[in-house]
Amino acid sequence: MKLGYLAAVWVCSLGCSQVVTAADGALAPQDVVADKAVAPDVEATSEASIDVATERADDVAPPDADPPDAVDPPDAPAPDVPTQDVAAPDVPPPMSRNVRCGSPRPEGAPRPPPLPTYSGGMCPSFALGRNTFRSMGNMRSFILVAPRTTMPGERLPVLFLWHWLGGSANGFLTQGNVQAAVDRYRFVAVIPEKKGDVAIVIPFVRSIDMVWPYLTSSTPARVAEEVTFFDDMLACVAAQYRIDEDCISSVGVSAGALWTSQLRLARSTRLASAIVLSGGVGPASGTTLLDVQGWRPTAPPRSVPTLVLWGGPTDTCAINFQTASRNLERALVATNSFILECVHNCGHDVPPVEDPTLGVAALYQFAFDHPYWLEPRESPYIARGLPTGMPTWCAIGPGTARTRMGTCDPGGPACNVPALP
Repeated sequence: MKLGYLAAVWVCSLGCSQVVTAADGALAPQDVVADKAVAPDVEATSEASIDVATERADDVAPPDADPPDAVDPPDAPAPDVPTQDVAAPDVPPPMSRNVRCGSPRPEGAPRPPPLPTYSGGMCPSFALGRNTFRSMGNMRSFILVAPRTTMPGERLPVLFLWHWLGGSANGFLTQGNVQAAVDRYRFVAVIPEKKGDVAIVIPFVRSIDMVWPYLTSSTPARVAEEVTFFDDMLACVAAQYRIDEDCISSVGVSAGALWTSQLRLARSTRLASAIVLSGGVGPASGTTLLDVQGWRPTAPPRSVPTLVLWGGPTDTCAINFQTASRNLERALVATNSFILECVHNCGHDVPPVEDPTLGVAALYQFAFDHPYWLEPRESPYIARGLPTGMPTWCAIGPGTARTRMGTCDPGGPACNVPALP
């Protein structure tokens, strides 16, 4: 992976040193059983990047299941995530299996709900590359990347890649070398494009496009619209490709990670995993003008394995991403979700690359290693340890990652959100 890509996908805050940040507290390390850290018990890239199996399960007819989450927002907001630590009861975790996407689903294991139905009626035919179609009456765009050839009976994982503030779907595609990764590691990449209507107005400064509807100022209707956009893309991609319904993941960077945190909540019954790279949930700002929605479930959310990464206490750009990340971890503990925590020391900038042949793309392997049917807080990492190429500053469970030490190589584009009053 090229350093230029890493620089582009992390929006760094060269001018955010004056941003007011919220207080946060450290989480207690999780229990350690048999010398392995375990999650608490409470409910593209370069061609050498991702070590995933190409073996896929046999074709299985879609089962009957409960319908997917509703997109309707709650009538009244629930309280924000509390700032105090959440203690986990001393109950041993289930036995983790050495599995990954494509492994046969065990008998009696949870199945994902039926795939969503396109809100526009009959799905259009999508081409590789940029596509524009109607979702909830709006013309929306995304970039579709898929293997150039498929094997008989092959089912492909699907990763949704949400871009950062000041970025674009095309920027994610080209700077991330996504096509090469898709060809080698056999998945479908869906790279949504922002609609361009989510903005805040700073008096006497300017209007700033915040890309996705993750702010407290975003209306419930706008959030529901974006969730339906996700549903529509998935419905129509699945109509065209044989997808692995046990391996659908959302990956976000910065603003895209803030949105992934909200989508992960709204679609917990759909997503097999989530990767949140400098994101999280609120409150995480010292101003009401610009803050992130808290964790406000409309129903008890399903546990979803989640990778949570941030750049340490200096990871700020209008909000404090360490605070937002720890808020998210507390919510994940409360929903009995497995957590892989990664903490570097380079702020809201390019995560350091320990192995240049892998780069941060090694993090995407998390999605391929966590199929839908894993038990709550279960992970193959408990059984076999972290995979080769995973940064040494990643560890299982909140409060367990050792913040990376060493110098940083700044180079990300400046954060384009000025210090707020």
